[in-house]
Amino acid sequence: MKKISLTLASLVAVVLFWYILGTGFVLKDNSNTFSKLQCVSYAPFGKDDSPFMMDKGLVISEDLVRKDLQLLSKYTDCIRTYSTVGLEMIPKIARENNLKMLMGAWINGDDKPTRLEIDTLIKLATENKDIVRAVIVGNEALLRGDLSDVKLYEYIKEVKAALPDTQVTYADVWEYWLKYPKIKEVTDFVTIHILPYWEDDPMEITSAIKHLADVRHEVEGILKTSNILIGETGWPSEGRMREDALPSKTNQAIFVREFVKLAEEKGWNYNIIEAFDQPWKRVSEGAVGGFWGLFDKDRLDKNVFAGDVSDFPNYKYLGFGSLLLIFVFSFLLKNSNISTKKLVLFSFVNTLFAILYMLQMEQFNITVRSSGEVVWATLVLLTHLAIYYFVLLNIAKESKPKIVGIREILTNKVINVDTLPMILFYSSFIFVLISTIILAFEGRYRNFEIYVFAISAISFVLLYGGRFANMEFKAFEKLSFLVLLITSILSFYNEGSLNIFSNIWIIIALVFTYILYQGSKNSPLNELKNIAKYTAIFFIFSISLRYGIIADKDIIAQCHLNADTLLCGFKNQVGYLGYIGVFGIIAICIAILALFINNKKFVLVSLFTSVFAIMMFNTYVGSIAFILTAIILCKEKNLKALNS
Repeated sequence: MKKISLTLASLVAVVLFWYILGTGFVLKDNSNTFSKLQCVSYAPFGKDDSPFMMDKGLVISEDLVRKDLQLLSKYTDCIRTYSTVGLEMIPKIARENNLKMLMGAWINGDDKPTRLEIDTLIKLATENKDIVRAVIVGNEALLRGDLSDVKLYEYIKEVKAALPDTQVTYADVWEYWLKYPKIKEVTDFVTIHILPYWEDDPMEITSAIKHLADVRHEVEGILKTSNILIGETGWPSEGRMREDALPSKTNQAIFVREFVKLAEEKGWNYNIIEAFDQPWKRVSEGAVGGFWGLFDKDRLDKNVFAGDVSDFPNYKYLGFGSLLLIFVFSFLLKNSNISTKKLVLFSFVNTLFAILYMLQMEQFNITVRSSGEVVWATLVLLTHLAIYYFVLLNIAKESKPKIVGIREILTNKVINVDTLPMILFYSSFIFVLISTIILAFEGRYRNFEIYVFAISAISFVLLYGGRFANMEFKAFEKLSFLVLLITSILSFYNEGSLNIFSNIWIIIALVFTYILYQGSKNSPLNELKNIAKYTAIFFIFSISLRYGIIADKDIIAQCHLNADTLLCGFKNQVGYLGYIGVFGIIAICIAILALFINNKKFVLVSLFTSVFAIMMFNTYVGSIAFILTAIILCKEKNLKALNS
């Protein structure tokens, strides 16, 4: 009877949790703050399209554009575009829907496509003077370092001469207008982007509007003009937290509604980014990049303008998933003669894990961007479903798994109920190690997968608590402890103390760090001194190259002025190889070869290429190569060779 009662209690608790989460924290309707938006950014790409596909033959669907603009005409009188080539039909369709345009040309350091963009811009603006409010020559080109301010100045001047009756501007993040005020001389007005979420010092939602107002006032004072268009502002509905700036559906609605109200009161000109969610942006900007739209990728209203808004509108489905997990795992109690104390623990863990697991599934559903991330999410979820099962099984049996060394498991090839938890522990801590390395060195676009890894951290404390020192870990686990500790510190430094998701992740990582430390106490630290030495040397070299040449802003600026120097050629080539992932591929291939070519020099080459890949923005694959290399280096034979 107690089993049934506590299982029912778990089911009720889950129902209440999801109901409160889905309906209790709701932004109530505030539909009377404005009638129509002044202008909205529009990219004519469907949910499976991207501008990069246009080079491969993608033709923008005129039918899609027509449906999009028909929808947008109900909410705004103006659209802002960012490119002209391949989008020549947009002005005609905009006119059909009584929409004006801020027509943009995409310019960069590549002269040929830039020339085509400018020529097309001039042609379209000349033919459609009746609907073109202004043309925007370039978008954040200075921010990206695509070209020099001198070259940009020339392009704007050329367009102004060709379009004497049309207003001409350039759009960039507000700091770059202050950095390059000369651009104001050749523009008819200033177009600034103010995105509190993306600031170097991110603003949380309650401070975001005030920050925006302060920035606009500052720009107006320094540039001595009130003729300013806020060319981009908005808030993402999904994605990773940056310090205390949290993307969410409710925060997006709060920001847009409050901003528009203030802009109307102040008489500001503005453009909201953006009309529709653009999944293609997730590849370069992380999950958050795909969720700035006022409508989702399927053109469904996110209730940003009006209506009640919930951060978990699909809470019923998530609740059902949690209920299913609780119900299925409750069968572990069927033939169990369990004490009341353990029964309460079983019910609590089952309830908690069912909620955490579905929260993680929802996060993956939102954030997964590529086939590689699909593989990662699948492996992580399956691993933790198994961990979920084993921790409940051991609670139901009122037992704890035997401590069996991974080397014994691999040597004797014994895989059973007693050994699987240790295999799962290794899988989980390697997942955590990979994630923490990424967060330390390329964490800007990485999400915090706290829900599922909280399951493993709690589980291994329950399964092995008080027995960590008996695990008899060796050199690899000692090295993993050091790497995890260092990268956790770096991650905390990067994120600061305001990011609750980052703080929880650090706690999870430190749980694994503690387990690895306790289990490897008997492994001498001294035997890792040469591995640490070589890793440090390779790291210093790679990070010096990264920040001293590849990502150095002064060198980037010089190369835009003169790209024909040897240094610029080297920088551009290394940057391109990193961008397309070549260093990661090389690193993983060499690491695999090192399993078979197991000599000191080759393994050190593998260590170098893995560290280099991590620092050259191939962090995910590079971290896998690094871990594989570490396993090879920590073999007893290789340690002796390295230390001799």
